[in-house]
Amino acid sequence: MDSNVLKDKFARHLGIQIVETAPGYAKTRLVLREEFLNGLDVAHGGVIFSLIDYAFALASNTPEESGLAINANIHFIKSAVLTEQIIAEVKEVSRSRKLGTYQGVVTNQDGAILAQFQAMAYLRKKLHAGDR
Repeated sequence: MDSNVLKDKFARHLGIQIVETAPGYAKTRLVLREEFLNGLDVAHGGVIFSLIDYAFALASNTPEESGLAINANIHFIKSAVLTEQIIAEVKEVSRSRKLGTYQGVVTNQDGAILAQFQAMAYLRKKLHAGDR
C-alpha cells in the first residue's frame, strides 16, 4: 500500500477507518453520523461512494505504481441509517501493464448489501527521487 494514500485528507475528514489491506485488496469502514444523512434521513449516496472509493484507492495503489481512477460505477441497493456501520470491500479483478479492474461491495454491520461497485484505474509508475 502506498503511504501517500494514507494521507488522504478527505477520507480522514470523514473518519474512514482502514480495516485491512493486501495487494489488490482493501476493506474500509465508517460509522454513519447525522451529518452523513440526506433529506430522507438515510445515508447520502456520496458518503457511501466516498467510502468505497477510498477502498478502491487503497487496493489500486502500490509502492511502485499510482492507480488513478478513470471510471467508477456504483449501484445502490439498500439504504443505511444513523449509527449503522458501513463496510466497503474492494478486490482487484485484473491488472495489466496500464489498467487495473476492480469490483467491490458495501455492506452494513449485519452483512446486508447496500451497494455494488465496479471501477478501473490507470496505473502509472511512480517517480523516485533519483529519477527526477
